[in-house]
Amino acid sequence: MAAKIKNCPSCGRIFVPMNATQKLCPDCMDKLREKEHEVVEYVRDHPKVKIGEIIEATGASENMIKRMIREGRFIQTGVQMTYPCEKCGAPITQGKLCPKCSAALKKDLAGAAEKIQAAREAKLAERPSAYRSERTTQGGGKNNPAPAKPKKYAGDGLSNRYRGLR
Repeated sequence: MAAKIKNCPSCGRIFVPMNATQKLCPDCMDKLREKEHEVVEYVRDHPKVKIGEIIEATGASENMIKRMIREGRFIQTGVQMTYPCEKCGAPITQGKLCPKCSAALKKDLAGAAEKIQAAREAKLAERPSAYRSERTTQGGGKNNPAPAKPKKYAGDGLSNRYRGLR
């Protein structure tokens, strides 16, 4: 089975990924690991540093530093770094939302799910059942008059129901 060839998004070289999650060529992966190691060492030496200072000192991208914080790479070094919540800007150490925004989002989603379920149940209640009562099938009642009796064909005495069976 032939492996799929990809272009490295960083340098543009063609490479064959070793697994489905590999996005960079081996050379760029090595450079990324070196840059991450440099960032971790800088943070270890300067524990109270802010993200902006890390970017200036190491030349690493903000996205890389935020990813490393989300992955808990700095907690392993004994430094707890924070970054802003994507909704309100409160400082957080993991994920994309602070606990307050996360709880509000869960509440909104639960409310929306209840509305959808209620609408679905209302729609099902409007639809007539597949099983009709005897009263509706035989006729009678105020809203369902008795069905008209089938007409017979002249001469053979068969009803309309058996018309195609001749």
